[in-house]
Amino acid sequence: MSKKINQQFHCSKMMLPEHCGKLRDHADRLEREEIYRRPVIDEQLWEEQQRILGQALFTGQQIMITIINSSGYHTYRGVPLRIDQIAGFILIENGEQRPFKIRATEIIRLEFHGGT
Repeated sequence: MSKKINQQFHCSKMMLPEHCGKLRDHADRLEREEIYRRPVIDEQLWEEQQRILGQALFTGQQIMITIINSSGYHTYRGVPLRIDQIAGFILIENGEQRPFKIRATEIIRLEFHGGT
């Protein structure tokens, strides 16, 4: 039995280093996707975030947005200028650079800057 198991993986010795590297890269990518999987946001929290976003858009208050994507968690501060529901992004201005877009599907947390 053990001879059969040892010979089962005998063919892996024939793999090129490039293929081994690609397999490792693929495994790393799958692991990153698992670690940075978007959490499920319940309806009550989603409504609260919509309220915060709407109020910040109307009053011009600065908010903190935490997003998650394949490269990890990122936090941005700024004032929302526009919400494009069809394209699914929010245009944010932070005063340091020109306005930038954040995909709405990547947002996991919204709060007023200053914790209000």
